[in-house]
Amino acid sequence: MARQHEYQADYEIMSFNVDYQNRAHLSALMNYLQDTARLHSIAEKFSVFDLQEKGVTWVISRYHLKVQRYPEMGEKIVVKTWASGKHSFYALREFEISDAWQERILAATSSWMIIDLKDRRPVKINDLFPDELVLNRRLIEDDFPVLPVVERLDLKSDFKALFEDLDFNRHVNNVAYSRWAVEGLPPEVLFSRRLMEIEINYRSEAFYGDAIEVITQKPLQENEPWVQQIFNLSTGKEVARLRSTWK
Repeated sequence: MARQHEYQADYEIMSFNVDYQNRAHLSALMNYLQDTARLHSIAEKFSVFDLQEKGVTWVISRYHLKVQRYPEMGEKIVVKTWASGKHSFYALREFEISDAWQERILAATSSWMIIDLKDRRPVKINDLFPDELVLNRRLIEDDFPVLPVVERLDLKSDFKALFEDLDFNRHVNNVAYSRWAVEGLPPEVLFSRRLMEIEINYRSEAFYGDAIEVITQKPLQENEPWVQQIFNLSTGKEVARLRSTWK
C-alpha cells in the first residue's frame, strides 16, 4: 500500500473551543494539530501505540506557529500535516489549517524526538521512522535556534499541573504549556490583542501535581516579542521557553 505523505482531517470549531469573542483559543487549534498528527501516525503505523510496543514513544521538542486569523464557532476547518524531514534524533512535521474557502489561517512547523520509555533518553529515529514518508516541504523555514531567556522579570504567575493536563504518556500534554504561557500575560494584552506567532522549546517533562511558575519579560518596543520561561518548582527544572508576538 502506498504511503500517505500528506494527511488531512476536517473539524468544526465547537462552542467549548472559543473565547468571549467567539473565536477559537490557541490551545483549541493546537489540539486539532495534535489530533491530525495522531490520525496520520496511526494510519501509517508509527503512532505512540506502535512505538510503545518497541519500548519507546514520541515527545515534542519545538513548535513554531503563525496565525493569520482565528476561526469562529461553527466554522469548518481543514487540517493538513506531513513529515517534512528527519535527522539523527529529530523528526520534523508541518501543519496547515485552512478555512472553507481554502484560505490558510495557520501554519506551523515542529520538531519531535523518540525517547526510551525506561530511561527517558532520546533514541535515533532512523530505524523507527520510514524515509518514504518524508515530504521535503516546509511551511516555516526554521532551524530552531536557542530561544532567549528572561533577562528582566516583569511578571510571574503560578499554576499547578492538573489531572486534565495529562496525556496517555502520563505527563503534561504539550498544549498545556502554551495555555500557561497565555495565562501568564496581563489582562490588558489578553483582552485587546491576539497571539499571532509563537515559538516553544520544550525542555523537560511535567507531571500531575507539579507546581509550575511562568516568568515573563515584556517587550520594550511595539514590534518586539514577549519572552517567557516555564519552571517546574517541584523538580527545579526549566520545562519550556517561549517567544510570542501579539497584535
